[in-house]
Amino acid sequence: MASGFSHPDAPEVRLGTLAEGGLAPAIMAIVERGVNRRPAAARALGIEVELRMEEGYPPVRIAFGEDEVLVEDGAADAPALRVSGALPDLVALLVAPVLGGVPSILDSRGRAALGMVASRRVRIEGGLGLMRSFLGVIRL
Repeated sequence: MASGFSHPDAPEVRLGTLAEGGLAPAIMAIVERGVNRRPAAARALGIEVELRMEEGYPPVRIAFGEDEVLVEDGAADAPALRVSGALPDLVALLVAPVLGGVPSILDSRGRAALGMVASRRVRIEGGLGLMRSFLGVIRL
């Protein structure tokens, strides 16, 4: 399921399994934009990411492959990166301006996102390098 602009070298971003009340379609829009803007980085990522929301929404699994990025509702089997927190905090982190793979301290949204991570409102399980690579692909 592609929408809008699609870069010819970008992996296909598609929607997988959906759950009632799931957020995969909304997360897919963020992921798809980043993949189309940075196709080489998206192809090279090659990891499974799980986003867990505290409000009871189903987790969202994002599987980056060389030719396809799958976004679906449901837990990941063995994610290389798991990011959890309240939905507004996760969205703020995902859309914060990035500098060097981390939210930019030069922008108030970036500082706010860093504060959420530092205060553990947003928790990251997995390598910091993986988080930087993931944010580097999906950044606005």
